[in-house]
Amino acid sequence: MSNENEKITEKKSNNNKTSGKQTDMTQSRQEAKPQSKQTNQGNVRRPEQKDSGSGRKKSARKKARTDELIRKGLKRSSAFTFSLLVNIVIVFVVIKLFSYSFNFAYSVFGDVAKDPTGREYAVIEIPADSSTLQIGKALEDNGIIDDKYVFFAKVKIKNLGGKIKAGKYGLSSSMTYGQIINLICGINDEEEEE
Repeated sequence: MSNENEKITEKKSNNNKTSGKQTDMTQSRQEAKPQSKQTNQGNVRRPEQKDSGSGRKKSARKKARTDELIRKGLKRSSAFTFSLLVNIVIVFVVIKLFSYSFNFAYSVFGDVAKDPTGREYAVIEIPADSSTLQIGKALEDNGIIDDKYVFFAKVKIKNLGGKIKAGKYGLSSSMTYGQIINLICGINDEEEEE
């Protein structure tokens, strides 16, 4: 008996489903037909006509959205441009620092002259109480060397700070840092090699 009751319930639910489908189909057919309604004023309103007020609102919203997208795009492009400029400046500074560091190290550890072809000599007076940086500055000011800090580093590396002798020296820009240091310290080239 329970099997029969179940079959009857299934039939009823199937009938309800099919009748629901039929009503859905009729509703969709009615929606598909163009509807024409008369308003109170007697005018016929067609569904393809749009209300001019809502069209203006849509175009205003579209314009506002376009303006917002343009503003966002400008912000992004200006941020990208600023970031690019900062990166270029950083790269430039790094290259300059590397170049200066390389030239400094080359001058300190190499034996270089300011102007190897220079023929002019200058007389430099070194006072008795002069520091290594003061001597380097005097040499740099007279055009004998390029950098007083290279001179200072070479004197410190060779540990000759206390051996510099006061006096007047005839020096040229064609002399290397090593030759200048040896001359003002009273060291012969033969003594340095030993």
